[in-house]
Amino acid sequence: MVADTEYRACDLGRILFTAIPAYSRKGRCNIAMKKTPVSGAQLYSLFQAYNPFGPDLELKPPGQRKTVLAANANFPFGLEIAGFLKAAAQDGGSPIMIQLSGSALAGAGRGIAASSELPYLKALRLGARMGLAIVETYIDAYNAPFVAIALDHFAVPDVDGSSAGEACYEEAEPYVLSRESAVSMLEKALEFSSAYGVPAPGKGELEAWTGYLSSASYANAVAGFMTCLEELNPAWAMIDTEEMPPVLNYAVTRHICDLVKECGFDAILEAEYGATGQAGSSEGYVSLEGEELGKFARQIAGFIKYTGARGISYPIGMEHAAPLGRKHEPDTRRLETVQREIIKEAGYYAPFAQHGGTGAKQLAKGLVAKNNVNTHFLVTMAQNLLGHFMKNKELIEQGQKSACGSDIYLAAAEAVCQAAVEKMKEGGTYGGFGAGLA
Repeated sequence: MVADTEYRACDLGRILFTAIPAYSRKGRCNIAMKKTPVSGAQLYSLFQAYNPFGPDLELKPPGQRKTVLAANANFPFGLEIAGFLKAAAQDGGSPIMIQLSGSALAGAGRGIAASSELPYLKALRLGARMGLAIVETYIDAYNAPFVAIALDHFAVPDVDGSSAGEACYEEAEPYVLSRESAVSMLEKALEFSSAYGVPAPGKGELEAWTGYLSSASYANAVAGFMTCLEELNPAWAMIDTEEMPPVLNYAVTRHICDLVKECGFDAILEAEYGATGQAGSSEGYVSLEGEELGKFARQIAGFIKYTGARGISYPIGMEHAAPLGRKHEPDTRRLETVQREIIKEAGYYAPFAQHGGTGAKQLAKGLVAKNNVNTHFLVTMAQNLLGHFMKNKELIEQGQKSACGSDIYLAAAEAVCQAAVEKMKEGGTYGGFGAGLA
């Protein structure tokens, strides 16, 4: 089975590109072929080609391992996305994932409308439409060979019940679960997860979780997630359950995975098991050894097998939003152990997404299939803009056009481009992507 994922360039090449005719204003078909973002199936084929394990489940040599850059874009999307797509098109091209988080999409939608009062689902739709249009524009402009859109960090409500009184959006009503359905979901998750060593919750917890699953706040979150899939049709989508108790996480992630499949989306759904945390939280990270590591690996393997998720994230010592100079060593032993156990138990390779890639002391190439980077690019762009404003402060205050023009932002996008190139080189995926694949 593992041997089936061995790289075959000619097979992969057949599914890399989706060609569609471009139409002129007069309605006549131009023969030019237009590249579009790749599908989930195409992205998964790439990850299978980059599977770090050989047929014997031993790690391939370091020189054969690769990690794909997943670059987060933030409002205003154009600056970062221009830099990302230019980097992905250089020197023969490189694969890249353009990530749009739930909060970034909602913020962009409200930014477009210049209103913080814009309804949440409408804000998501507007933000997603703008993000997708910009990505597609720059794919066309730069002719980048392999661009995947990803929905990143779409958070479900906290389990503490703080939003229990929230009203249900009209669009969310089809996603409201009855208490009977919620109980059934939890019972099935409890039965399955217990066989993989997940501790059983108390009766009070199960009752609270039943209320959570049948709440308006949960239905609203599901509706928001599905709205983003409808607008973006992403190749990858992440449901953020990092703080969720394991049994409830089994139930929620299975529910979302089933919905994604039932609605016909082919997005690789990334499941999350345990918290990555924010800056400063990694000091409490505990490396596991021996039997404890084996138990952890088995829980996650069971989680993947039960939910059907095709991607996975779990703590390996990273943190989000790491400031400059704060670096963390990835727990490669945990990575190798868990990733191998998933293949053994679930029967397929589930690419690992590293969150907090900005603060990684080194990149565990291959074991980390998808390197999420956000803060590094935000800082790069902001520092470039700051340098210009400090250097030209007096001219800007005087209203000199030469100091206030669009060159400011073109330079910032170029700085992001160079930062993305360095991350691609670090992952071993930079340049020459199309060679021998067509």
